[in-house]
Amino acid sequence: ILLLLSGMADNVLKPLMLGRGVDAPMPVVLLGALGGMATGGILGMFVGATLLALGYQIFMSWVATNPDSNAAAPKTDSEETT
Repeated sequence: ILLLLSGMADNVLKPLMLGRGVDAPMPVVLLGALGGMATGGILGMFVGATLLALGYQIFMSWVATNPDSNAAAPKTDSEETT
């Protein structure tokens, strides 16, 4: 009975733990889970993977944004002579 319950729980928990629907690469999630587990135990495994995946998404969206149009752009030769 214990093996049956364990197998059924694995079918539910595995997709949740593997991050279905998250656009973060699996090595990022794995690194976060291992680092979190090393620092915070079982709870840290979940928190570490979540925080690292969130940080990855924030970093990738920051890299993908265009610079502000009001930012000072370097002047070209034609702008300096006029």
